[in-house]
Amino acid sequence: MTKHELLIRIEKNPDLSGLDLTGIKLSELDLVAVNFSRCILKNADLSKSNLALCIFDEADLTGCKIDSANLTGASFKNAILTNTDFNFSFLPGADFSNAKMNNVNLLNAKLTACNFQYALMNEANLQMVEASLANFTNTKMKGSNLKQATFTGVDFSNAYMEGVSFFKSELSGAKFIGATLINVEFIYCYLIATNFTNAIISNAIFEKNFESRVIK
Repeated sequence: MTKHELLIRIEKNPDLSGLDLTGIKLSELDLVAVNFSRCILKNADLSKSNLALCIFDEADLTGCKIDSANLTGASFKNAILTNTDFNFSFLPGADFSNAKMNNVNLLNAKLTACNFQYALMNEANLQMVEASLANFTNTKMKGSNLKQATFTGVDFSNAYMEGVSFFKSELSGAKFIGATLINVEFIYCYLIATNFTNAIISNAIFEKNFESRVIK
């Protein structure tokens, strides 16, 4: 299906669920509330598009470019997002629960109040994200980059975070209750009222942080 044919179809019915859209170019378009659930969007280009309230549940977006896009309230439940690029995208309130997000790029993305429960986020890049009040409970984040990011009030409870790096990150009010923190780096971070109750902390580095009322 060509881009032109697809846009005509969307005008008539925004439900595209189940279509194979591998490699399609849909950048810089207004696609609010389109249903892409179960679509195959491998290596597609959705960059700089307005994708607010779109549904990508169970879709395969492996290698997809969605940088600099508006994804406010979008849903990616159970989606495959391996090597997907969300660089500089706006994603407040998006739902990534149970998504496969290994090697995902979220550099400089806005992730306020996003839901990442049970997501697989190994080797993910979350450097410089704004993720206040996001939910990362039960995520697997081995080797992920969480440097220079804002995680105020974020819940990392029961997350597996081996080899994760926090450098100059804001973690005030964050919860690491029951989290596995093996070889994790906390360097030059703000740890104000940060909760580490029952966390498994092994070979972690805590250096030059601003700490106050930390619970361990």
